[in-house]
Amino acid sequence: MTVGDQAQHLREYVRRHHQRARVLAVTSGKGGVGKTGISVNLAIALAARGQRVVVLDADLGLANVEVLLGLNSLYNLQHVVEGGKELVDILVEGPGGIKVIPGSSGLAKIADLGAGERANLLDGLRQLQEITDFIIIDTMAGIGQNAISFASAADEVLVVSTPEPSSIVDAYAVIKTLYQKREDAVMSLVVNMAANKEQALAVSKKLTTVTQKYLGRNLSYHGYVPRDPHVMQAVMQTYPFVLRYPSAAASKSVQELATRLVQQEAPMRDERVSFFRRFAQTLGLASSA
Repeated sequence: MTVGDQAQHLREYVRRHHQRARVLAVTSGKGGVGKTGISVNLAIALAARGQRVVVLDADLGLANVEVLLGLNSLYNLQHVVEGGKELVDILVEGPGGIKVIPGSSGLAKIADLGAGERANLLDGLRQLQEITDFIIIDTMAGIGQNAISFASAADEVLVVSTPEPSSIVDAYAVIKTLYQKREDAVMSLVVNMAANKEQALAVSKKLTTVTQKYLGRNLSYHGYVPRDPHVMQAVMQTYPFVLRYPSAAASKSVQELATRLVQQEAPMRDERVSFFRRFAQTLGLASSA
């Protein structure tokens, strides 16, 4: 092994064993904007670029991630909360090399969980963050407590909006709520179901302008996914469109999003404040995290 090979091996070892996963929450102001589709297809595109990726279905009660991937799991987060399983025990192998953590309707009100139940959940999240490169959290839509708890604790947030006026308004509501919850939140916009690049840029301009004007914040534009009939065809087949139709316009756009995520540096993070600690703070358990 050459000196260069040894150095590369050492860098890889350090990355695998000492760098915490980047936690990316994918959220939206309303349902029906394709949030879950972007979550799972982006996860698969990241895995294709050599990343270890886990998708956490935090859209509790709907199990949309499993539906889109054609999965039917035996265990879910409820079993972890109740102490019967550890989080790594319920990981499900998904297509494209990703792993999935199934959600549960039993977690519909996280704030109502007992101290022991919340501790079980936090212990699982802490363990997960040490064994993977990316954790993609598919949150519930809207500004409810569950969605905001997960999104505000993440390292980065992708806010998904479509060009529809109501979707834009609701996306701004999420952005505003998240900044109120956490001043140093790192957020980017993804425009889904856009007719073309120009329409997507127009949506981005509207949201970045009002965010800067009324919140004094800069909102990054992470790209767009065009309206593509292949997406619905893949949904009907319960299979990710990036795998079923890799040459489709939507697939190419998601692949570009994944490439940008891998190439860009992760947001600066205080190594003392990980995702699980921030999430604990949202539950009022900061001292135990």
